[in-house]
Amino acid sequence: MNQQPRSERHSQNRVVQLFTQTLGYAYLGNWEKRKDNRNIETELFKESLQKRGYTDAQISAALLKLEAAADTTGTTLYQANMRTYQLLRYPIRVKTSVNEPYKDVCIIDWDNPANNDFAIVEEVTLKGGYQRRPDVVLYLNGIAIGVIEFKRSSVEINDGIRQLITNQEKIFNEQFFSTVQLLFAGNDSQGLRYGTTGTPEQFFVEWKDKHKKSSTFPGELLDTPLAQLCNKDTILDLIRNCVLFDAGQKKVPRQHQYNGFKAAQERIRQREGGVIWHTQGSGKSILMVLLAKWIMEHDADARILIITDRDELDRQIEGVMRNAGVLPEDALSPRITSRAGLLEAIAATTPRLLCALVHKFDSTDLTGALPPVSGKFYVFVDECHRTQGGNMNKQMKRWMQHAIFIGFTGTPLLRNDKQTTRQVFGTNIHTYKFHEAVEDGVVLDLKYEARKVPQQLTSQAAIDRWFDAKTQNLNNFQKAVVRKAWANMEKLMSAGERKQRIIASIIEDFTLKNRLNNNRGTAILVAASIYDACHYYRLFQHTDFGRFTGIVTSYEPNHNSISREPANSDERYKFDTYTQYVLRAGQTTGKYEEEIKRRFKDEPANCKLLIVVSKLLTGFDAPSCSYIYLDNELRDHSLFQAICRTNRLDGDDKDFGYIVDFKELFNNLQQAIAVYTSDELDVEDGDEKENNVELEHWLVAGREKLDAAREALNYLCEPVAQPHEVEQFFDYFCGDPSNPLSLGETEPLRIAFYKAVVAFVRAYGAISLHMSEAGYSASEIAGIEKEIAFYSDVRLAIKRYAGEELDIKPYEADMRHLMNTYIKADPADPFGTVDQYSLVDLIIRTGIHDAIAQKLNQKGKLSRNAIAEGIINNVRQTIIRERLTDPRFYEEMSKLLDDLIRQKREETEDYEAFLRNAEELARKMAKGQHSEDVPGRLRGKPEAIVIYNNLPNILSANADSSQVADPGTVYGDKFIPLALEIDRVMRERAPAGWRGDDTREREVLNALFPVLNRDRGATEALFELLKNMKGYE
Repeated sequence: MNQQPRSERHSQNRVVQLFTQTLGYAYLGNWEKRKDNRNIETELFKESLQKRGYTDAQISAALLKLEAAADTTGTTLYQANMRTYQLLRYPIRVKTSVNEPYKDVCIIDWDNPANNDFAIVEEVTLKGGYQRRPDVVLYLNGIAIGVIEFKRSSVEINDGIRQLITNQEKIFNEQFFSTVQLLFAGNDSQGLRYGTTGTPEQFFVEWKDKHKKSSTFPGELLDTPLAQLCNKDTILDLIRNCVLFDAGQKKVPRQHQYNGFKAAQERIRQREGGVIWHTQGSGKSILMVLLAKWIMEHDADARILIITDRDELDRQIEGVMRNAGVLPEDALSPRITSRAGLLEAIAATTPRLLCALVHKFDSTDLTGALPPVSGKFYVFVDECHRTQGGNMNKQMKRWMQHAIFIGFTGTPLLRNDKQTTRQVFGTNIHTYKFHEAVEDGVVLDLKYEARKVPQQLTSQAAIDRWFDAKTQNLNNFQKAVVRKAWANMEKLMSAGERKQRIIASIIEDFTLKNRLNNNRGTAILVAASIYDACHYYRLFQHTDFGRFTGIVTSYEPNHNSISREPANSDERYKFDTYTQYVLRAGQTTGKYEEEIKRRFKDEPANCKLLIVVSKLLTGFDAPSCSYIYLDNELRDHSLFQAICRTNRLDGDDKDFGYIVDFKELFNNLQQAIAVYTSDELDVEDGDEKENNVELEHWLVAGREKLDAAREALNYLCEPVAQPHEVEQFFDYFCGDPSNPLSLGETEPLRIAFYKAVVAFVRAYGAISLHMSEAGYSASEIAGIEKEIAFYSDVRLAIKRYAGEELDIKPYEADMRHLMNTYIKADPADPFGTVDQYSLVDLIIRTGIHDAIAQKLNQKGKLSRNAIAEGIINNVRQTIIRERLTDPRFYEEMSKLLDDLIRQKREETEDYEAFLRNAEELARKMAKGQHSEDVPGRLRGKPEAIVIYNNLPNILSANADSSQVADPGTVYGDKFIPLALEIDRVMRERAPAGWRGDDTREREVLNALFPVLNRDRGATEALFELLKNMKGYE
């Protein structure tokens, strides 16, 4: 056994051998004592170009231009590097004599890697500033294009990164780096990190071996990624297609971006589209730029149309494209501002790049003549999970029917999305999930803290006196309507003192929390409604912290909107908040929001907190944002996108994104994380034929439901007397107006009518965009739409005629006063200690995400009959519970509120127990503890444990009852050796990259077959389990 620590020199010698013997680089020696080492080695440069047939005069002219571009005198390294890159990337036009035509000199032969000279040099001493000596320099045709720094395995890899960064400073050797494209730092314990000139330390990222085996050879962590990145084809591809100069920052793609780029290239070559699902914050815009540049360069007829659904995203993408050079600096804006402008632009031959909101597609005529389209369009759809449906999307597909569509999303496309998504875009091109981005250091992990704000009533008698006084002119039915509107959890959570306690908790965080108290960190507060956001904003203005607070909602103050509102209504409160507290005189909402967002992103010391409802929770990147306070019932996509506002990298003092939850959303959070991370989740299965069948079944079921709802409504209204005008509906559903008992007697009939109309409208809405595909003719569609309008109007008319439609707006201010005066709140109090663990630890490493995903899959696979029966039962319960005269709402207002508070308290106690269980599971995982049921021989072998736990089910088809353990018991010793043997076979015999490769998958199956006594069914079941286990990659 070698007891000597592996030195830096040892690693460097091994890497040099890798480059020369495996990658085919020429070895030019050790240049430690060589004089005048330069980034452009003149003799090597000339020799390389001479071999490709250029004359000495042409070579000299090209060299002169290259050296002038690489000179950093009087300019920045960024500018010099950008000038040099243009000459490396594109032909240099030279003229050697007056009578000769211009000639293109290509410094690099991109299309024929073998025509280039790749070389490696050690210990390149650099003089000029303070002397430095990079460990290894890579030369391409005599030009330095790569620098590598090594560290021994016991030294932090960041030391090497810092050396690379300081070497680029003017006082050291800035001039040498004006031609360099890639920078590498590595050691044998941490692997390889890479970046480019000007890359900050935190943005040097790891390149991982995606086909890594369990067993390793010496130096594999470093050598394998170096071999993958620096093989001649890949390094040429990276330099040619993947270097961006973006508004003063040079960039190269991270590994997932490069892999997504290559996968998309392959699809495009096949004239196919698809979806790129890369998690929030992982840099989808860079991938979009790389693809746009490559497409326009390789297809002379190509035109790019980028579709978004928000004006802010539209502006953002234009900026990215312009900064990255896809748009020339002097080019007009590619943004299309009108529907007429869109028609004009797609018919013209220029410009080649267009940006438009999906709303610019006129959806009023889906069968008319198609507009003229010039060029070969590639349509990029940003946040495609939001723009996959609707008539505008349908029109887009119709107008651009020959285009290739590529969707970009940070959101997985689940079963309920697939029916339309696959029609529009196709299958996934590449995926990159949340936990992968966390592991790669692309985004930060998240931490969660739950806080409770206990509430109680101060005086039940005072509440009832106030309520009775303010509703004295209402009958019992109308009072019940007011109680129903206000005695609910949402209104309880909206009480003023509860908000004040939350505000105090937030201000305390800005005093005590490390990231928030140094003027570098900011936070977002998510309110439940625009009213609540305005209320929060006003309350903050009564504190010293108010001057650091902003508000961004979808509200636009309009004096016309309040002209018919009661004086103290919620609508008036919102209007007054914006006009009196938020906007300066003459300031528009748009200008205010633009300025407050700029301050939040660029001046965190001057704007520390933004109050929002739904705006800015997607597509808004502010690295300073470190905390998000949740006081809104978010779930699924909205929840995940919201919490990811906090996980952008922003210096060493930002270690996590923090979630503070006032709404007990951890259950929702678990499900959202599962959807975004688990390999178990069935987001895409089946071939195109199966997917078309699934779409067809969905439309058939939708038509059946619509026809049934329409028939049921018409049957219910059949006894209504002719001529079926609204008066006849009044007579039938409200009874004889002279009989005071008739309204009560006909109430069940009216309830049935209201429900039937709602069912009809909902069934129509489910397939309204696909009525033709569902088999309806144009006249049938028109008839159904006419009935929808008629019955909706009649429903409202009957409600008003029967006095069952009460305008509760005049009572809003009085009920707000009741809530704010008589419901007290205790200070916000953290509960549970799950904040000690990150969400990756809590949800992913515990396996909770896979368990949730499997449950979601099961829900998705329920039979349509089972789903229908469930819906019917739910509707029955809802009808019973939501009768307009529900006796619950005839109780005293104080009793209703007291019951609500008691319910909330009990739910909080249950939630605390739930968090304790989650914390215990995470604690055991962190300490490597196992259930007492796990046999000792399996401990420390997580994959073998999973196999052991699943063997009874896998073998149950051919097993006797003694082989299947009862719940809570172990399976006995007979399965332990089998689990260990399967684990050994997988580690020793599973070839690299076996998943998805038919030949290699067969090798795995053949290896497992004899272990399971040649039981084909059991072997296939085991194989499906093993395919989803990351330990066997």
